[in-house]
Amino acid sequence: MKIKSAAFCKKLETELSERKRRTRRIESSRLQEVYSRNPEIKKLDDNLATIAFDMGRQLMNAGNSEEIRGLANALIEKKQRERRELLVSSGFPADYLDPQYECTLCHDTGRVAGGELCRCVVQLAINTVFESSGVSAAQNFRNFDLNLQKNPKDRNVMSRIRDAAEAYANAFPNNERRDLLYQGETGVGKTYLLNCIGGRVLERGYSVLKISAYKLIQLTLDNLRNEPSERPDYILPDLLIIDDLGTEPMIRNITIETLLSIVCERQDLDKATIIATNLAVTDEDGVDTLQSVYGERFASRFMAPRTAKIQRVRTQNVRLSL
Repeated sequence: MKIKSAAFCKKLETELSERKRRTRRIESSRLQEVYSRNPEIKKLDDNLATIAFDMGRQLMNAGNSEEIRGLANALIEKKQRERRELLVSSGFPADYLDPQYECTLCHDTGRVAGGELCRCVVQLAINTVFESSGVSAAQNFRNFDLNLQKNPKDRNVMSRIRDAAEAYANAFPNNERRDLLYQGETGVGKTYLLNCIGGRVLERGYSVLKISAYKLIQLTLDNLRNEPSERPDYILPDLLIIDDLGTEPMIRNITIETLLSIVCERQDLDKATIIATNLAVTDEDGVDTLQSVYGERFASRFMAPRTAKIQRVRTQNVRLSL
């Protein structure tokens, strides 16, 4: 994956430099704390530095460098074990002086094995363009209140829907069907479910963008009019969540084509998309359906059982009971 924006590359360079500075500050502070409590650890560190220097000099002049390297490594490992034992005996965790990386995947380098961009960089790119992931941290599985459903039957229905959503988020991205479609009337909790899933996937280290269909189309129009340097990339995140499909302006040759293009490209790349809508999935009392509004191509792509799971939320409007 490549990100070509000069502005983003500059921001990434600044962010990674700041991470390294923060890490060095933490390490320096902890080192002084440890040395103050137990000066023997400083003596050991000084001894380790001397050993490393002497062994390096011997390696440059030795004929049997492999033997010397083996002896050096064994001696350094012995000293490091002594160091950890001294840390524990002084009341510190054994790993207290290990590097404190903000991202344990890439060690704050921005790259992982194979030179691929780390997930933390992808999320930074999303936040650069969209200001944030769009996921509400307050709406999560831990705060999910089934008692908002006054009807016991609705409570049981929502309990099953919540459990399925949590299972999806916990298994991500190794889901049998990556795409989800939540359909239901206004106020039944679809957006809350989206935030729960998005938040859990973010917690697990994957990149997420949650955006309303209205804002997505508005940003598309803004880009067509203004041609800014930063263009929204809806293919970038591991999980794209589109809320309130059906509320966006329907603009000829733009709205449907944009949504279809995003869905198709993400499916072709095996990337997950979740959509929530008030529109009906099938013909019901003559109301608009997803297929009648967005066409057969969109419906066949996003509503086919082999590609997406359709979750109908058939409960009462909980907003009216608040």
